[in-house]
Amino acid sequence: MDRADLQLVEKLFADGHIKVLVSTATLSWSVNLPYSDTVIIKGTHIYNPEKGACTELGSLDVMQMLRRAGRPLFDAYGEGIIITGHSQLKYYFSLMKQQLPIESQFVSKLAHQLNAEIVLGTVKNAIEAIEWLGYTYLYIRMVRNPTLYGLSADALTRDVLLVDRRADLVHSAATILDKNNLVKYDRKSGDFQVTDLGRTESI
Repeated sequence: MDRADLQLVEKLFADGHIKVLVSTATLSWSVNLPYSDTVIIKGTHIYNPEKGACTELGSLDVMQMLRRAGRPLFDAYGEGIIITGHSQLKYYFSLMKQQLPIESQFVSKLAHQLNAEIVLGTVKNAIEAIEWLGYTYLYIRMVRNPTLYGLSADALTRDVLLVDRRADLVHSAATILDKNNLVKYDRKSGDFQVTDLGRTESI
């Protein structure tokens, strides 16, 4: 949808000329809609191009859509309705009760984020990168749910602060950056050196 059309829809809905708005999941994320009385999510499967198949909507996506229900200063509450398969009822019921933790997706973007930190000068070597990783939500979730992040159930008994795991993640990300000439990575000293290509990529 063109931006001009998108803005027209937003304005007509905000002014009350459109009472019901139907959109795809993608459009519902991008439209700057004012809050409405009720939000209905019809179907919870969405195509995931990375997996090449349909997957369930993530918890963040569902909550973002449902938060549009209820108009501030006008309504005391909003109504959210999810229409899904019977097999998914337990999952979404738990989600509404906030019993499911939000897991980190940081590993998939770690190389990019590490490059940005190196370019900024906040991380100059592998030791600093390991420390930096200890301040991330990924680290918090690895400690709380190690098996979900590829660690053994007893990993914390052998490495309480998961220093070895963080070191492995940093080494893997730094190796990818070095291979693509985004960073010069000295494996012996652990030092990082910024490259012009790395600076460009971090923008």
